[in-house]
Order: sequence, then structure tokens, then C-alpha cells
Amino acid sequence: MLHLRSLCTLVAVLSGAGAAGGCTVPADQADPMRAIPRGELGRPVLSLRWKAVTADRGREVKPQEFASPLVYRDHVYVGSAGGTFYALRGRDGRLRWKRELGAVSVQPVVDRGVLYVGTDDGFVIALDHQTGKELWRYATRGPILRPPAVVDIAASTVVPPPAPKPPKAEADAAEPAATAEPAAAARRSGAPRTLVIVANEADQVTAIDAMSGEFVWQYKGETPEEYTLRGHAGVVVRDGLAFTGFSSGTLVALRVDTGSVAWLTSIKGDADRFVDVDATPVLDGATMYVTSASGGLWALDQATGLVRWRTDLGPAGADGPDGTTGTVTSDGERLYVGVAEHGVFALDLAGNVLWRQGARGGGEPGEMLVTGDYLMYPLADAGLFIAERKTGRVLEYFDPGDGVSSEPVLGDDDMLYVLSNRGVLYALAVERF
Repeated sequence: MLHLRSLCTLVAVLSGAGAAGGCTVPADQADPMRAIPRGELGRPVLSLRWKAVTADRGREVKPQEFASPLVYRDHVYVGSAGGTFYALRGRDGRLRWKRELGAVSVQPVVDRGVLYVGTDDGFVIALDHQTGKELWRYATRGPILRPPAVVDIAASTVVPPPAPKPPKAEADAAEPAATAEPAAAARRSGAPRTLVIVANEADQVTAIDAMSGEFVWQYKGETPEEYTLRGHAGVVVRDGLAFTGFSSGTLVALRVDTGSVAWLTSIKGDADRFVDVDATPVLDGATMYVTSASGGLWALDQATGLVRWRTDLGPAGADGPDGTTGTVTSDGERLYVGVAEHGVFALDLAGNVLWRQGARGGGEPGEMLVTGDYLMYPLADAGLFIAERKTGRVLEYFDPGDGVSSEPVLGDDDMLYVLSNRGVLYALAVERF
């Protein structure tokens, strides 16, 4: 079992002092807003089942791994910064196959037995999930740090006539635009088709034919001339629209069949730098929730892009990247938002803060997971925390060394998969109380 000792015992062990002589909690650890726990925690939620090394990064200074695993049938698929993509057996971590794809910082997606993997080199690669055989690859013009979206296009859809070739980066930089060049076999076919829609760090959104890997359309958002933060928003699709955000502080809704703009909204607030929208929007009913690095948490009308409300959770972008608002997750009743150096917030659907759990000194919060009564959130320096989602009370934390940056993923039979910053994939059984 993966049990946690009290902070007093931990300090004694690390300092070489005997526990029998008592323990004084260091002043920095007594800060109630810091990420480090200050005493015996609530319950042993996690227990280790197996682990597998994807990249040996234990000797590096402050390594980070952003790739999250994918659980599909009886396999776990995961990439890493080391460049090797792995297919492992879910029950024991045994290797089934591996492929050299280049550095991966994102979770793969699967559709009808085909894996779609985005790489740091800007490639979208389609693989057979059983053998790892490469089916096709498509090169975009920027690192892909968020999972692609796979969407079926109705049979009645007619794609516009083809452009001579995909847009050049130089031409795209002038102003946002959408262009289309459908795969030849499906230009005016009556058959439905499937698209892989992916965003990248160059503020581009590209639609690719899922069967052939051919270019369909592309939209280029405006990129600020000044510095921007690392990362980018992913794409989420609903009701024929693809939603995403850009480093300019704008959100866009694109029609999935053509890539044309349905609406465009700025949520950068009053800031003039570090205004990136790097979190993937969350859709709940008719409302879209999204965070801006400079402007906190926003709620918008999904159909029109009109702002419904805004809540500030940290200092604005004028104060630099420290304290910027990160990811947002929803369980249908509450919103959970991580803010660097300020903690994890729970809000109701009207934007009112319900509770806050301090994270000072824990590093940047990553993508969170809500499962049952638990909220699981990674901190880049402090590890993975398990809290009660209704109160924010921390029950347990898991730090495999150098923290956790990737999103935890829950598979069958309550098995949790976590990739550490040292490149080790852990399979942990989740106990429910």
C-alpha cells in the first residue's frame, strides 16, 4: 500500500533526526496557503500496482513530462519527452509494442481502433492501436501540446472547392483566415467523413481527413508580437462547431465542415501582455467556461460567444506569468480552476468561489480529474493531490520525485495512471470510502 507518513516524521527522516525527540515544523511549511501538507492526512486512497519507465530523467534538474496516458480496451498508451511511444498491458504494465515518434507532450486519442498522436515536432501521426503500424502522418507548423479532436461530418456536408495549397505561414501572419483543400475522394461525395482537428502552438487550427491524412482546412489566429506563454488551448467540438483559444487572448468558434468563423471573442481583459488562452474550453449545456492567463475565469454563451460573467482569481498579466490562471474542469455542479502560486479554486456555475486549497510552492497546477467524491490535481513541483471535491480537504498526496505535470487518467476497475516528471508511469489502485 502507498501510505503517507506525517509531515513531522518526513522532516525527521530527511534531516536525519530521530522521531522520538519531537519535531518542529519549518516556518515555510506552516504557511496555510502552501501546497505541502502539514500533518497526517485523511485516508490512504492510492496503492501502487505497477510502474514502467518511459524515459530515464531521474538525473535531470527539474524535468517535466506533460504527456498523459490513454486507456483503451486492455492497453495503456503513452508517449514522453524521450521520443518513444509505448503500448503497455493495463493489468501489469508489460510492453506490447513501442515506436519512435519523437517527443510527445500530449495524450493520444483513439477512434475506431486508430490512435492519433500529436508530437512536439508538430506532426499528427495515425497508428494502428494493435500493432503500432504507422498509417499516415501530417506536418503542422508548430508543437502540438493538446489532444486532437475527432469528429464525424454528416453525409450532406459539401466541402468548398479546393485551394491551390495549404496557406503559408507568412501569409497567415497578416490576419486570421480560413482556407480549405479537401481530400480528393471526398470533395463532393455523399458519404460521411471523419476529421481530425488539431491546434498547435503557432495559433493554427488544422482539419485533416482521418482516413487519408490529407489536408482539409486550416484557420490561423493572430499571434502577438510580444512574448507569449508556453502552451496552447486544445479543440473541443459540439453541435458542428470547434472551439479553441489563442495567445492573443481570443476565443473562436469554427464550423467543423469548412473552418469558417461562427464567432470570435476577446477575453484578455485589460492586460496588454501575457493574455494567452491556453486552457481548453469546457462546455456545459449552453455555456462555455474558459480561463485566460490575464483575465481569470470566463463564462460565455456557446452559440454567440457573448460574455455572461467573469471572475478574477489571481493577479492580471501585467504582473507577469506568476499567478496566471490555468486549467478549468467541471463536474456539472462546480468548476475547478488551478492558479499558479494561488491554489486550486472551486466555484459554482455562477462564478462564486466555494473553497480554495493553497498551492504556494507546489508549482504550476496541471489538468485536473474529477472522479466520484475525489478531485485529483497535479502540481509540477509537489506531486499529485487527492482532495474531497465538495470541501477541498486534502486526503492524500503522491510525490514520485520532481512532481507531476501531466493529467491523471482513470481506467477500468478504478485504476489510476500517472506519468511523473521523471518519466515513470505509475498504475495506482483507487480506494473509495
